[in-house]
Amino acid sequence: MISILIFSILLGVTSTIKNKTRVVEKDIRKIDRKIAEIQKDLHETQLDYFYVSSPGYLSKKIKQLSFIEYMPMDFSRIYLSYKDFEDSQKKITILKIDNEKKIQKK
Repeated sequence: MISILIFSILLGVTSTIKNKTRVVEKDIRKIDRKIAEIQKDLHETQLDYFYVSSPGYLSKKIKQLSFIEYMPMDFSRIYLSYKDFEDSQKKITILKIDNEKKIQKK
C-alpha cells in the first residue's frame, strides 16, 4: 500500500515538473525567435549603414547633389525637439483663430 502511494505521489510530481518544463521550453523558443528576428534586422541595418556610408556611394551622391542650389534655412524653421515644433504649431494655430475672430467682428 505504501509503495503504491509513494509511486502515485512521484508520478504526480513528475507530470507536474514535465508540464512546467514544457512551458519554459515554449518561452525559450519564443525568445529565440525574437532574438533571431532582431539579429536579422541588425544585420540588414548594418548592411544599409555600410552601403550608405561607403566612400563610393557618398562621392556619387555629392556629385548628384552638387547641381542643386541650396538656400539657407531661417532659424525660425529649425526646431531643437519635436516638442518645440508642436509648440510653434500650436502658436500658429492660435494666431489663425485670433485672426479669424477679428475678421468676423469687422
